[in-house]
Amino acid sequence: MNTMRIPLVVVVAALVVVASKAQDLANPLEPAKAPSRIFVGPVVGFNRVMQTGGFQYYANPSDAPLCPTLEDGSANGFFVGINTEIILGDPKDSRSSLIFRLLYDRLPSSFRQFNDQLPTRIIDQQGQPTTIMTSTEFAADVVYTTIDFEAMYRFGLGTTGFGIQAGPVISYATQKTVTQLFNLLEPANAQFVPDQRYEYRNFNRTAVIYDGDIPESNALRIGFKAGIQYEIFLRRMTIVPSLNYNFGITNLTRNESWRVSAIQPQVDVRFAF
Repeated sequence: MNTMRIPLVVVVAALVVVASKAQDLANPLEPAKAPSRIFVGPVVGFNRVMQTGGFQYYANPSDAPLCPTLEDGSANGFFVGINTEIILGDPKDSRSSLIFRLLYDRLPSSFRQFNDQLPTRIIDQQGQPTTIMTSTEFAADVVYTTIDFEAMYRFGLGTTGFGIQAGPVISYATQKTVTQLFNLLEPANAQFVPDQRYEYRNFNRTAVIYDGDIPESNALRIGFKAGIQYEIFLRRMTIVPSLNYNFGITNLTRNESWRVSAIQPQVDVRFAF
């Protein structure tokens, strides 16, 4: 009798295990939840801005021949917004997706052009003419703010977590201003003789040549963004740090070859939708 009970117990146990496994794998009344194909979350990033190509230093028309063309400028900015990823194909083994972002983007820049020391004829405190060596600087500070829409394609590199992404960027400029200054650097005890055409700062050592909207500027910027990313999968979200280059295709103004580009490290956070 005991020898018959042992096989019976083994058979019953096996049936219980098989039934439980079958219940886990497929239950028509309670189907398993399919993996999500859509992920949404915030994104934040840093801009190392590079504005290249050069633009004319604005001044009164009679002074234009004396004003230089500023070639290269740079500064730091940031961007923040939301991102959406849509997985292409079966989410279980897909290696590609589409990523869309809507961003608030600050892309400022600072231009500097130093001039050689030159002899300058002045009138000293005793009213006598004398010659001193002076050093000056042309400067321009640009504020450029946009609302960006990015549409990128991502391709995963195997099962490493790394991937590459690339796609177009369309930006609408909400602020595009420039402040152009002419600074007297040396000697420390010298000042400009005020000219009524300009505003002066810093005890008459800085002349404000222009302060306002960038003339003939374009409302839209079109760029191309590409980079490498790494996906960190957590229990309820995915964190995706990446390093990208955002290259400006169109010019900032209609009259000059002035482009805005940026190196953009960023972090996307995504939750299953």
